[in-house]
Amino acid sequence: MKELFKYPSLFIVIISGAILFSLFIQKSISKEDDVYTLKINEYVENQWYYEVYIGPKLIIKQEIIPGARGKQFFKSKEEARKIGVLVIDKLKSGIMPMISLNELKRYDITFKK
Repeated sequence: MKELFKYPSLFIVIISGAILFSLFIQKSISKEDDVYTLKINEYVENQWYYEVYIGPKLIIKQEIIPGARGKQFFKSKEEARKIGVLVIDKLKSGIMPMISLNELKRYDITFKK
């Protein structure tokens, strides 16, 4: 724990960023007319990613599998869609849209451990 306070300015920047992101998300989801849209795109064959929009505004462009180690792409459009829908569900619930390894396993996402 002492090591964490060795760089107090870095700690403050990280905490401030998390708070600002949380406020941005809360402000975005508090409007009744906000509509989330999920768009699935393909880089090359068998490499997919998703984008999440609020109205016309892009808020998340997830080019790699979140929570997985290294730069790994979704292997199918369906896998990208599953996690994109999960992220939107979390945003609508006011939850930080982070994806865990357990969620990747639960949704049968193909990735290297």
